[in-house]
Amino acid sequence: MNFMRSPVLFCIFAIAILIGLNAQATASDWLSAPKPKFPSGALRKFSEGSVKLRLFLGKDGSVATVTILRSSGDSSLDEAARNAVLKWKMNPSAIKQSDLTKGRVEEIEFRQEAPVAAIYPDRAAAFTTDTGGVRQATPEQWMFAPFPSYSLSERRLHHTGKVILYGRIGADGHVVDVRVLQGSGYPELDRCAVAALRLWRAHKKYAGTEFKQPITFTMGR
Repeated sequence: MNFMRSPVLFCIFAIAILIGLNAQATASDWLSAPKPKFPSGALRKFSEGSVKLRLFLGKDGSVATVTILRSSGDSSLDEAARNAVLKWKMNPSAIKQSDLTKGRVEEIEFRQEAPVAAIYPDRAAAFTTDTGGVRQATPEQWMFAPFPSYSLSERRLHHTGKVILYGRIGADGHVVDVRVLQGSGYPELDRCAVAALRLWRAHKKYAGTEFKQPITFTMGR
């Protein structure tokens, strides 16, 4: 992670990425298939998961009824998926008789992703592959990863440097046991780096992962 142009950023909200997985159809079969909107309450709770649905189609290609075959584990995500597919419409030429009688299975995945970069008028921050040989957790592991703050007082003094932190991802995705392995030489920069990493949250499948995270504070031109 690198900070440039008298950088940084404050907390960034996670981005929601929704992936529709058609079990029996290609994307071209659908005339209209809007993606569900990620519920704001689910975003705040860091909810994720996939919803498996059975869609029964009308002869005109519209979705007549929907049943949930497998829940995401969050009722708001399930309802968002259900409400979205009720607005879908298939190309009549792609409809099979089984779509009318047995239904068509679809799966929608709700997944949150942390931004890999952010730019403001006077500052910028980003994950970077230039880690100086330090093996770090990859950006796609994170559902929420706010960039550290870079105080105005530190920037005025032109304090820069690299902080290398140790962290472990807990069972709920939070980063625990955060430690400074290598300081920047400036306690305030180290403090900002540690404070940010303690807020990060990973996808639960990475629970138990240990990692090193380099954070570089750099003054730009």
